Amino acid sequence: MIIVEKGESPLILCLPHAGADLPPAIDKRLSATGRLQTDISWRLEQVFDFAADLDATTLRSTISRYVIDVDKDPNSPDPSPQVPGDGLCPVSTLDMKRIYKPGEEPGPIEIEQRGYLFHQPFHQELIQEIARVRSIHGYCVLFDCKSIRSKIAGRAEDSVPVISATTADGQAGLPGLQSAFLGAFEGLSGFSIGADSPLADGYILRAYGAPERGIHALGVSIAQRSYLRHESTPYEPDRARISRMKMVLTDAFTQSLDWARSYQEGMPVSQERERSGIELDFGQDLDLDFDMFDPPLVAE
Repeated sequence: MIIVEKGESPLILCLPHAGADLPPAIDKRLSATGRLQTDISWRLEQVFDFAADLDATTLRSTISRYVIDVDKDPNSPDPSPQVPGDGLCPVSTLDMKRIYKPGEEPGPIEIEQRGYLFHQPFHQELIQEIARVRSIHGYCVLFDCKSIRSKIAGRAEDSVPVISATTADGQAGLPGLQSAFLGAFEGLSGFSIGADSPLADGYILRAYGAPERGIHALGVSIAQRSYLRHESTPYEPDRARISRMKMVLTDAFTQSLDWARSYQEGMPVSQERERSGIELDFGQDLDLDFDMFDPPLVAE
């Protein structure tokens, strides 16, 4: 299931890893470790429930990333047990523990079926929301938002920063957007910051971010210690921590919107049109063949 809450501001908040649903046919094939789902963005939707106050659009999948990772390239190679969290349908956790019982891993045909059922509809919704918001404002500010455990054996032995962000080496967003967002956390007690961090990278960011077309994108990763009481089952949210995180995130998104608005207003209209060539008919047909899927075509 895909949950979309529409707003009228330029802000789009995408939560690709907040889902925990496991279809019964897949759930019974998971190992005990797999059923713990340690790699999803637990309770992140509770942190972002202030989005309506910013008139933002939010989009999230209720399906677990262990079923399919909607923040991965649909043409990713088959998952490898030797690569943590690898592939469209991962078979190992980020700390290299098996997700499935022996012999129960999905094969190429099943992975393709999951793509048609869950990955493609999610991106179709996202494309439509990007087109809708840009039809209102001429641009949008897209955040690919995830959360992660503070420590992951073999990957993040030291605690990850509370807030990490990236523009995918400037491909998805301009440095000014990252600076505006992270600036809200600078100097605050308890908030460590990671700029240009691979923790915040993802397919959504790289596929859709195109500042020259008016799609300003930033990847954001939040350490779960900043809003959960414990980073283990039942992943209980901490009300005081969530309240503080909401307050600072509201400021960070507001500053990001202010930056994007100033950037767009400073761009000559003729130059903007020449760069983008944007057609913004909300009802346009979308070619979303899974094998040929190329999300940036939304801006053509």
